[in-house]
Amino acid sequence: MSKEYIFEQKKFLIRVVYAGFLAAIVCLLGIFHVSRGSSIKYLWMFVCFLCVYTIFTNFISISYPRKIVIDNNTISFSAFSKSHVYSRKELEGFKIKERHLVKKMYIRVNKPSLFKGRYWIDLKTYNDYEDLENDLLKIEENIHPNSLKEKIKKNNAIYEERKKEDV
Repeated sequence: MSKEYIFEQKKFLIRVVYAGFLAAIVCLLGIFHVSRGSSIKYLWMFVCFLCVYTIFTNFISISYPRKIVIDNNTISFSAFSKSHVYSRKELEGFKIKERHLVKKMYIRVNKPSLFKGRYWIDLKTYNDYEDLENDLLKIEENIHPNSLKEKIKKNNAIYEERKKEDV
């Protein structure tokens, strides 16, 4: 059974597309100031580096996917007519860093590189974000059943059961 999670259109435009275009404009401004010999050219060079990185992560490496499709055999992250598709059999690594309070996840798939395998997921901006969170955590649990994170979850579940029995 395939589940499709889509980033809200308006928020995607603001957070990814417009941010990328703004970074491109600031980068051009920085290049102009560096070429004119600005007194703070090293600061402008640093700003240009940050802008290029932002453009790269937003548009080329699709670190902020517009659509996530999870089915029994594959998981795919898509944006801008590009997709990164991973077969569940080929998954060697699927690590999630969770930020519970803001409902965000940083996912690293297999051996992440600058071009593929790193994704920032803002759960609240996707449809059925609770299901998305549970599906992603289940994938991580299946790939890494003996990780410290899973041992802590099991230990916390046992603790909660004992706490209920004692009351």
